[in-house]
Amino acid sequence: MRYLLLLTFLGCVLAFIHGQFEYEDLSNPPYTIIEGKFNNYVDHVNHMNNSTFKQRYWYSEEFWDKKGPIFLYICAEGRGGFPSRTSLFMELVKRYKGIGVALEHRYYGESFPVPDMKLENMKFLSHTQALADLAHFVTQFKKPFQNQANHRIKVFCAGGSYAGALAAWARFKYPHVFDGALSSSGVVNAVLDFYEFDEQVRTSVLKSGKECERNIVTLLGKVKDLWMKDPTLVKKKYRVVFMEWDDFMFYFADIFVITVQYGHRTQLCDFLKTIMNDKNVHEKLSEFGMRNRVVPTSYAFKFIRDTKLDYYNNYRQWTYQFCSSLAYFNTPGREVPLRFKEMNLTYWRRYCEKSFFAPVFPDTVHTNTLYGDVDIVNQASRIIFTNGIEDPWQWAGIRSVKPNDREIKAILINCTNCGHCIDLHSPRIGDPQALKDAREEIKTTFDKWVN
Repeated sequence: MRYLLLLTFLGCVLAFIHGQFEYEDLSNPPYTIIEGKFNNYVDHVNHMNNSTFKQRYWYSEEFWDKKGPIFLYICAEGRGGFPSRTSLFMELVKRYKGIGVALEHRYYGESFPVPDMKLENMKFLSHTQALADLAHFVTQFKKPFQNQANHRIKVFCAGGSYAGALAAWARFKYPHVFDGALSSSGVVNAVLDFYEFDEQVRTSVLKSGKECERNIVTLLGKVKDLWMKDPTLVKKKYRVVFMEWDDFMFYFADIFVITVQYGHRTQLCDFLKTIMNDKNVHEKLSEFGMRNRVVPTSYAFKFIRDTKLDYYNNYRQWTYQFCSSLAYFNTPGREVPLRFKEMNLTYWRRYCEKSFFAPVFPDTVHTNTLYGDVDIVNQASRIIFTNGIEDPWQWAGIRSVKPNDREIKAILINCTNCGHCIDLHSPRIGDPQALKDAREEIKTTFDKWVN
């Protein structure tokens, strides 16, 4: 039998950033936020396995008027938390006098269904199990609130990036549970040879001019030449003594990628101009990467191979997910690659095998057959897909849809430095009009769904 164990938490003065998402600091909240642990099934597929694990969640009914819907925020490949008070998610909760709840993804944060992360214990880490977690959790979570209401309470889900895909898939697979979904930068297409990602990075940096593209290509060549001559020196300059060439390539390419992905393309291109002739170019590039949350340990085999439970990092878990089922392998662009040319599918197969000492590699045909990839727009209903025009992940998602009567909507946010999951962020003074318009369109759509 599953039960809810409730622990009262007090939440925050300022929000903090976890990856691309803004979570409340729960030390001094603006309103009551409850943390709980839900006994969810370890294996939703094998009905002979009744074992459970404690899955963390957070919720607030501060704004609920006994009529409003439940909004489920999907935490994904990292330690979970409750969305910031100023986020679009909480704006929706308040607008519709609803209940806000967030569920931590299995195998991340403190929600582990296994005693360690040896390869044989990673078998319960999949988006299929995660989707079943969402459906079972919210069905049970809803019951005490439904008993207080005089009508059926609607449930909507939202998430960004991989969690954006989960939101769309949840609505598609469990339409009797979820009444609609917001899929921000949702990567619903498990692309194996994802060269379009690199090509979009190039398209984005070219908005700052050819010089930015040339600087990235030059730095790729410089660091490779130096590594071939003196790998120890490169490791010292980038403070990556634990790395080899294969994991270093992934890390180095992401110094440029992550900055563009999260809407800091202008910052990147301006910065590169200042360091190209600097004798400490490598040290400064390393520091720049750290400031933009490109942490070498996230890419290093040494840390990915660690099988101990880790409540704060996602090195092994996320690597397992993209190596086993999701792919999204960032391969070189066809014209002017902005990553090392050897980072092809052969490289990624090797990277996955080195990470797990086993032939772990995804069957994306199978993954996409389960959830429809981009064809989900022709099968599902009531999903909003949003993407930033400079985000390289948009090419694994839904950028446009034909007019339809199933309330499927795609919003491509066309503005300078509009990157990954930009619409979910807290509104700021100076936000471009296209971003403001996208958020208004989201709210207008929810007006129809809620009412």
